[in-house]
Order: sequence, then C-alpha cells, then structure tokens
Amino acid sequence: MSKGWEFVPDERLGIALPQLWQDWSLYTREQQALMIEEWERVKARIPDRVQELEAVINEKQLLASQEDDWDTVCDLYEKIYEIASIINDLNIWKNVEQYLSHGEENAPGIAEEHTNREK
Repeated sequence: MSKGWEFVPDERLGIALPQLWQDWSLYTREQQALMIEEWERVKARIPDRVQELEAVINEKQLLASQEDDWDTVCDLYEKIYEIASIINDLNIWKNVEQYLSHGEENAPGIAEEHTNREK
C-alpha cells in the first residue's frame, strides 16, 4: 500500500528530499507525524554532509593556491562555487521546520518553503 509520499534521493545534495503526492493538509495527523519523523532523521545527517563538502572545498582551495596554470585555477574555483551552492541549499533544507497541520491553520507543507525558493 502506498503511503502517499516518499523521500527521494537527491544526487546533487546527497540527501533524500520529501516528495509529497498531495497537499500537506490532506494527510492525516499520523501520516504527517511519520513524515516529520523521517524528515528529522534526514535533517540530522545534513551537518555531516556539509562537513564532507567543506573538506572538498578546502582540498580544492589548497590545490588552487599551489597551481600556476590560470585555467586550472579557474576550473578549481568553479567547482568550489558549485560545492558552496550545494552547502547553501543544504543549510536551507536544514532550517525547514515542519508541523502537524491538523488543528493548526495555515501550517506550511514539509517542502513548500524550499520548493518555492527553488523556482
């Protein structure tokens, strides 16, 4: 039986993101609680993922500081900017808070805030 949602691995971010198949308010309180529980587990892994990416940035910065070829330096910094963008997105997702909506009017959906930012 389908739950009506899933957490889909995002290759770029390295975490699973919520994919809701209907509006947040249409899920039962129990379903919302299950999604929030799973989302909190995903969020708990974000700091480790950020730390991994920061280590990659540090490596690339060290390589860039030792590199004489300008094109290679530019390529390294382009990769650094891409990784920094991923870190920024992870930090946005880390700050997404979700609440049970039944009994709370106008509570946001689990991914509404970030989904709207991505557009």
